[in-house]
Amino acid sequence: MFPAPGPEAPPLPVLLGGLGLDPARTDALTQEYAEGGPERLFGQALTDATFRAPNLAVADARAARERPTWLYEFAWRSPATDLAFHCVDLPFAFDLLDAEGVPAVAGDAPPRALADAMHRAWVAFVTDQDPGADWPRYTEAGRATMIWDTEPRIASDPVHRVRELWLDRAPGGPGHLD
Repeated sequence: MFPAPGPEAPPLPVLLGGLGLDPARTDALTQEYAEGGPERLFGQALTDATFRAPNLAVADARAARERPTWLYEFAWRSPATDLAFHCVDLPFAFDLLDAEGVPAVAGDAPPRALADAMHRAWVAFVTDQDPGADWPRYTEAGRATMIWDTEPRIASDPVHRVRELWLDRAPGGPGHLD
């Protein structure tokens, strides 16, 4: 839920270039996220550049070294905003659906079963350093990712487009890890 660039802002390709995308990747990103208009596209680009790509780079680096790693995508769309956005997962993870302010971001009846499942996995991770058998490790071979949605599920590499668009391994490219 980033604000849209104002009318005095540079054109979208220039803004995306400032985030590290070359023209070909800017075109690919525009095609990938064209639905919703330039505001949503820019918000998605900021989300990918700020959160998804760096987290994916760390997960990939850890998996390459066979370090225990788990990755998730919170996909449940709030009826209050019709979006799955940064931090809306926290009331679910910490089992705080009844906390003040939550209905404003998660609606009046967020799914209790989702909060129960997510909270249980987080408590297991904190307690046992493993979220449980229902959430397999993220590895180079499988890239298993927990998709937290009304019906949680495991997907294999669901954010592969983020890797393709943002994590160019060429020296100096977006997401390059020296």
